[in-house]
Amino acid sequence: MSQPAEREAQGREQCAAALEQLCPRVYGNPWIPHWPLPAQQVFLGLHLSSPTDRVFQALYGGSAGGGKSDALLMAAAQYAWNEPDFAGILFRRTFTDLTQPGALLDRAMEWWIPKGAHWDGTNKVFRFPNGGKVAFAYLFKPNDHLRYQGAEYQFTGWDELTQWPTAAPYEYVGISRVRRGSDSRIPLRTLAASNPGGPGHDWVARQFIGGIDPDTGQRAPPQHRYVPARIADNPYLDRDAYVAGLEHLHPTVRQQLLEGDWSAREPGDYFRAEWFGPLLDPELDRWPSSECQRIRWWDLAASEKSTAAKTAGVLMARHRRGVRAIEHCRAFRATPGKRDDLIVQTAQADGHAVTVGLEIEGGSGGLAQFHALEKRLRAQGYRVVGARPSSMTDREARTMTRGSASMSAKTSRADPVASCLERGFQRRGEGPDTGAPWHGVDAGKAVHDQTDGIRLFAGPWTADYLSIVEGFPDAATCDEVDATSGAWAWLEAHPLGNRQPFGNIPQRRNVTHDVHPDDRQERTDRWLTP
Repeated sequence: MSQPAEREAQGREQCAAALEQLCPRVYGNPWIPHWPLPAQQVFLGLHLSSPTDRVFQALYGGSAGGGKSDALLMAAAQYAWNEPDFAGILFRRTFTDLTQPGALLDRAMEWWIPKGAHWDGTNKVFRFPNGGKVAFAYLFKPNDHLRYQGAEYQFTGWDELTQWPTAAPYEYVGISRVRRGSDSRIPLRTLAASNPGGPGHDWVARQFIGGIDPDTGQRAPPQHRYVPARIADNPYLDRDAYVAGLEHLHPTVRQQLLEGDWSAREPGDYFRAEWFGPLLDPELDRWPSSECQRIRWWDLAASEKSTAAKTAGVLMARHRRGVRAIEHCRAFRATPGKRDDLIVQTAQADGHAVTVGLEIEGGSGGLAQFHALEKRLRAQGYRVVGARPSSMTDREARTMTRGSASMSAKTSRADPVASCLERGFQRRGEGPDTGAPWHGVDAGKAVHDQTDGIRLFAGPWTADYLSIVEGFPDAATCDEVDATSGAWAWLEAHPLGNRQPFGNIPQRRNVTHDVHPDDRQERTDRWLTP
């Protein structure tokens, strides 16, 4: 070999070695038709710095047109090329999403079949000449992921991850089904691609972008890696035409797709952050108990599973002039015993001036659950009320608010709450003038002089609360909305000054050790029923 040819060969080897360190198994790979974009290169090489004995997870995307589907197909082809034992699978939420023109499966056929990969249409699997396999599937029904019990993959890919309302399918297949033999060199990876928005926006953002932990109320860093991609980075796309095609969308959706803004949200149908107005200061704006009625209403659940409903309690006050304020929200997942302990602890922090409201589930079990918790709370001097959409005995009617059967529908219960919220927004003059006679009548008034609407206190819980209620009714969980509806309904039926029978509640004298600090200065020597 001549010296120029030898130098050229050495140069190619050095280049290939450098590219392998940057983006492994891509250089010379016949199943990847073009060299990855810069962001795709980063995405395809992130696992090199990860421990090899665990599943590496990362998210690629942000704005539309950033090459998300290509990135996942490249990731699948990286090790399918020359690892005969490789098994990978790519998911979309629905079969239509998977098979539509230009989507993941259609593009894979364009890439791989002309190069010699065999397509098994019955099992939806590509088989590569060396023996590697890449399957395509969809997971739509709640338990579809259980079909993969016993399966084994080294790679799972998830296109448009935010379309899954909960993390259950992703965590089950993408974590528990990703494994390999003891002598295998194939890295374990679960990679996803997505734009912001969609029913699973919140859980995806918490895992890959960071956000408020729903269990602690504290801001938490992302758990896994995120590689942002922009439409401007993709030279293979007609950018001007693509952007023009997004012009008809709502400004929030357009911001999500064009800028990859995970903080942008679609406007809620029932709750919107701007309708609450400026956040209130918990130190300066909290009303004296003599000027308002307070209740913390609980929507109960009883499980610690990550996919289960949460127990949520919303503390709401209604001023004698009419305006309401959400002062706090607490939500958690817990077993029945731990749940009841946390509810009692919360009542102790709220103080005896706050009524405790409990949603009663249907059947005798729900009533027994209510009476058990009611007994504990009443023994410590707390006022307890309950509600369920059914008929009641005379004894139940003395301690429980009545509700029509339609209140069992979450949207039916939330509708008057949302109406009240938006009315306050208009009364404060913060919304556009609709021509209604009451527009702006509360403009410029102090919060305690406002006559309608719902205000919101600032706190470490506030951002997560807004995120959940703004997503209603499309969000996967809406326990906080149920609790908000229950608190609003009770205050609507029991405004300040409306004396209601609560039964024989034990009287307490000089109690300060279990009273919220903000309540202590307003306490007298004994607490009386209203």
